Amino acid sequence: MAQNFATNIFAFILVLGFLIFAHEAGHFMFAKLFRVRVLVFSFGFGKRLFGFRKGDTDYRVSLIPLGGYVRMAGDNPEENIAGNDDEFLSKPKWQRFLILFAGPFMNVLIAIVFVAALAMVGTEQLVTKPIIGEVLPNKPAAKAGLQTGDRILRINNEQVDDFDDIRMIVSMNAGSPLRVEYERNGVRRTTTLTPDREESEFGPVGRAGIGYGLEPVIGRIEPGSPAAVAGLRGGDRILSVNGKPVRALDDYTATSNDLKTKPLTVAVARGGQQLTFTIPASSDEKLAVWRGVIPQTKLFKLSLGPALQYSVEENWRMLKYAFSAIGRLFRAEGSVKELSGPINIARISGEMLRRGWIEVIGLMAMISLQLGIMNLLPIPVLDGGHIMILLIEGIARRDLSLRVKERIQQLGFAALATLMIVVLYNDVISNVLRLRNG
Repeated sequence: MAQNFATNIFAFILVLGFLIFAHEAGHFMFAKLFRVRVLVFSFGFGKRLFGFRKGDTDYRVSLIPLGGYVRMAGDNPEENIAGNDDEFLSKPKWQRFLILFAGPFMNVLIAIVFVAALAMVGTEQLVTKPIIGEVLPNKPAAKAGLQTGDRILRINNEQVDDFDDIRMIVSMNAGSPLRVEYERNGVRRTTTLTPDREESEFGPVGRAGIGYGLEPVIGRIEPGSPAAVAGLRGGDRILSVNGKPVRALDDYTATSNDLKTKPLTVAVARGGQQLTFTIPASSDEKLAVWRGVIPQTKLFKLSLGPALQYSVEENWRMLKYAFSAIGRLFRAEGSVKELSGPINIARISGEMLRRGWIEVIGLMAMISLQLGIMNLLPIPVLDGGHIMILLIEGIARRDLSLRVKERIQQLGFAALATLMIVVLYNDVISNVLRLRNG
């Protein structure tokens, strides 16, 4: 427990610290580009620990390592001195717009670069076709009339390529009706499915009560394993285990798990023949259930150009999901409980770090995209709020009064503070209940 807590804290600082620091670096670079005098560029918040001064800028490391901040000369209307052309508010509106926009842009750029990098490194992925392997009784999928073997084609006009797409859409739409297009016995059909809201390890999510069910085809056999000793090969289609028909690999693993200490009689189809093998039990815990059978996988790896195209498309898809989630909040279909607070983010970050750096980079890409887009929302205090004021002033061809700007900022700060308190409260309560329930 203590080790996990330490890992969570480290991962939280690493993930959010890097992403917020990169956000502020975007503001800093464009401020320098337009010759705005930068007074402070800090890594972290709070008390200054150490640093150095170069020109007008104090480059510092501060006590709380959760990101950083940039303080520019004249960025507060009360401090702006007329005639000083190196101050933020003395610059043309288009330059101020770009300085403000640069922070969120850096976050979006990181998301695109990280997803493209993962695509170029390559990952081994399970082959999960969008075919339903299991339908739980009295759950949303069963109530919608879906059956085992149905192939999901589209959900809310979004094309579905594999079961991960289904899981993503369903999990993000708890309580919202979804239009599902599917195919059964060659006939195209349509139904409406409304996912239940359930608590998961990572907060409230939508559940439909379906399982994907891996095809009962062996991808490859682990050398020296019981399956290898029995003579099974990659490409074999498992037909039955101990006389029980196998529709999906889950059927094979369920029987194997029930009979961990006993051999299995497995019938497979190979090259037009039906063959029978006896797989011995294994004393190795890692081999006890699968016995050396590895499902079908595919290597997903792209060169630079296709990786960048894939990244843009993937981030655009994630962006649509994010706006859908925000829209659900405004339509009262969602709940602020679905928003992750710092405790949940730390726990998820720690879990990803324990799984490996590939998972951490994927998480950072997702959070960076959301951080960038959230900062562009027209909410006072955020970059998007300042950009909104600039646009209003540009259209009106005159600056808003200092008093009006102060009132806008105060309202925005109050709304944001209220939301943060609610999210933090839900965050604490959900994690206390999780620990209490084990």
